[in-house]
Amino acid sequence: MRKNVIGITVLCLAWLGLIIGCDRNKSTATTEQVIDQAHICETNTWEPQVVAERCSPGQKVVFLPKVYGNEQLPVLFAATNCDLRYSIALTNGGVACIYAPLQKRTTPPQEEKPQAQPQENKQQPQKPKK
Repeated sequence: MRKNVIGITVLCLAWLGLIIGCDRNKSTATTEQVIDQAHICETNTWEPQVVAERCSPGQKVVFLPKVYGNEQLPVLFAATNCDLRYSIALTNGGVACIYAPLQKRTTPPQEEKPQAQPQENKQQPQKPKK
């Protein structure tokens, strides 16, 4: 009898976990941007301002630079124009990813303040009592 109660409890918890997990996925799907799989935006520059004029957020974007061989350009493009929550195809000759424009900061970056160094407890020598 006790094994049946434990088995039923485990099944109920598993069922409850599935229901909660499915409901959670539904709510987050509505808050995420829609990915445009039908159109590809092609660009030959990594500069975010230029890409923003040509591409829409959530759209597939392909970066094909005019000059081949600079291995830093694809990395710069991915860092400034790709939605890093999704996969990125990156080679020495180009990048394919989901476009996400850079967001402007609403607050200035906080500068690191140097940590206060503990000061030694300097006591003045006491005069001997007479």
